[in-house]
Amino acid sequence: MSRLTDYEGCGPLRVTREFTDYDGQSLQTGQSVEFDFYTCLPYEGGFTFSRNGDTVLRLSGDVPADADILDHPENYFLLPLPRLAWYTNGPALPVTHEFTDLSGRTFLPGDQVNWAVHERDQSQLVHRFLGHAGEVFQLDEQNAQHAAVLLYPERFFELPFDARPL
Repeated sequence: MSRLTDYEGCGPLRVTREFTDYDGQSLQTGQSVEFDFYTCLPYEGGFTFSRNGDTVLRLSGDVPADADILDHPENYFLLPLPRLAWYTNGPALPVTHEFTDLSGRTFLPGDQVNWAVHERDQSQLVHRFLGHAGEVFQLDEQNAQHAAVLLYPERFFELPFDARPL
């Protein structure tokens, strides 16, 4: 499962459900929020999200409404494609760190993976990566390791280039 902090530097997030942050700032449906950095004060449960040095959003993990936004950003924002999906139709990616997909298939360092299509199911929790001969692997956002593979592919694959859309 992803957290709001996982989207640091991923571009603007469009608000899909109105909410008010810790400072009383009201964020409206359709508004964009973009942050390139966040800081956390664990002893206060506070998260400050910043863009170009300016605070854009503050949330407290100790406040239930704020904690829900932190823990379930998909309920408040239209989230970008997970970074792994950027490599659709790209070259085969060598696996550098072991992971196991939803079907129980284990990918080991040295394995090569390549897919042509990325799909999300209707609930947007399971991601399917399909090749020309069928399914390559599936990842579930609610599984912490799968979420890490989706959001931080550089930890699991040797990436030849940054295909981040502009």
